[in-house]
Amino acid sequence: MNVKTQNLIPGCILAEDVYKRSNTPLLRKKTVLTEEHLRMLVVFLIERVKVEPILVNGEVFKPGEGISLELEEKESDLKQDIPEKEDTFIDYYLRAVQQFKRLFNDWKGGVKVDAFAVRNVFLPLYEQSPTKSDLMQLHHYSTKQDYIYFHSVAVSVFSALLGKRLGLKNGEVIQLGIAGLLADCGMAKLPFNAFERKSTLTSEQYEEVKKHPIIGYRMLEDTQGLTKNALVGILQHHEREDGSGYPLKEKGSKLHKYAKVIAIADVFHAMTSERYYRSKQSPYKVIDSLKVDQFGKLDHSLLNHLIQMTVDLSIGRKVRLNNGMIGEVLYQNYQHPTRPILKLIDEGEILLDLLKHPEIVIEEELLDFHREEEINV
Repeated sequence: MNVKTQNLIPGCILAEDVYKRSNTPLLRKKTVLTEEHLRMLVVFLIERVKVEPILVNGEVFKPGEGISLELEEKESDLKQDIPEKEDTFIDYYLRAVQQFKRLFNDWKGGVKVDAFAVRNVFLPLYEQSPTKSDLMQLHHYSTKQDYIYFHSVAVSVFSALLGKRLGLKNGEVIQLGIAGLLADCGMAKLPFNAFERKSTLTSEQYEEVKKHPIIGYRMLEDTQGLTKNALVGILQHHEREDGSGYPLKEKGSKLHKYAKVIAIADVFHAMTSERYYRSKQSPYKVIDSLKVDQFGKLDHSLLNHLIQMTVDLSIGRKVRLNNGMIGEVLYQNYQHPTRPILKLIDEGEILLDLLKHPEIVIEEELLDFHREEEINV
């Protein structure tokens, strides 16, 4: 959807990178526009940008005259011939976030958790089949203001998909996905909003936050529709293999499979997502970090499942690196899947073995790659 800058609103999602006389994008594709972004577009005299037809809150974007006249005429002429757009996985995800937000705010107000209502949020997502690309882009949609809601739904998605990979039965996968969705429900009962802080928590606040798995367990223990496995998964999702987690410092064989799965999903999405006090990170960089920094803390067989579920750097794929260069995958490194050998585009025949250059990481896969000079504004 090609829209005039003056008709954009906060919550619009960029469908393409935005350039202004530079090979480096002014704003990246999938950026959720804020008031600050809108001011930036005006300052840089960007007249039009392409955005997704749906806002980050799941609602359809209706820009009015913002749609280009050419597109408007085509839509008018071909209206009878164009089939109605099917909802994508991302559409379902964004709707689920808004539904979960309403439930979470009800819990803040003292309403008891209704497992049936929670199940209705999760099941439409359970019925979807997201691509690897969908999963690797999920963090882009998370906003600082509504992080907890995006995070909870994303954890649910990753947990359920990991459960499927482990061969769990459908009923178990559903319970695991719902447990992932409710893992942070105890946050609704904290005496302060941990996610609205624009700086890191104080030690006293962090101790309060560490109580949320127990609070969540107590909120849910008498709720019909949740299995004991789901409850234990919620209680233990911040425990670690070496006993360094919380709230009970359980470790190893005492940790339930559901808890180990939710822990992987929780850490992965949290580290990739933007927060008030931390910028979002490349999923490829986060995977590298988890393999090293979380060694002995997370179940690495499950981490390998997550990598296989998300990373697709097959030969010929185009990627953008953190130094701004574009590369094409020439050789896959199966031992280190985020570290292939690349041919650098527009750099002659230069090859780059990412395994030998730990300071260089993949920022994103380029699904619709064009040479920069062809798309500069």
